[in-house]
Amino acid sequence: MIRHILLATDGSFAADRAADFAASLAVRYRARVTVLHAFSTSGEPAGLPGPAWTWAAAQSAVAGTARHLTSMGGAEVETTVVEGPAPNVILGVAETLGADMVVMGARGASPWPGQTLGSVSHAIVERAACPVLVVK
Repeated sequence: MIRHILLATDGSFAADRAADFAASLAVRYRARVTVLHAFSTSGEPAGLPGPAWTWAAAQSAVAGTARHLTSMGGAEVETTVVEGPAPNVILGVAETLGADMVVMGARGASPWPGQTLGSVSHAIVERAACPVLVVK
């Protein structure tokens, strides 16, 4: 039974698609959803080169995703933002919350041929103690 879904988001298109899947699962199973953004101030959000997220930008991103989830069916939605390496944060929060499932997007931005999952989603699939749904 799915009672609690952890939705990890990085603000990407794939993460938005994953939010739609999480919403449909939450409605179907009457599950709670926790929207998580793991951010880095080191300049490498989610392990990819680019500008660092600010706390305010991360809070705004999860709040927007929470509003979207609520509009899709009224699931109970919580938000959290945690600073640190995305794989460690996602796995730690999933364990702490006792999440029944992790839902996340994958950009597949790896330069390695054949690498269809992103480095973060790959790490979560490899190490999570619960089922993981990766949406492309």
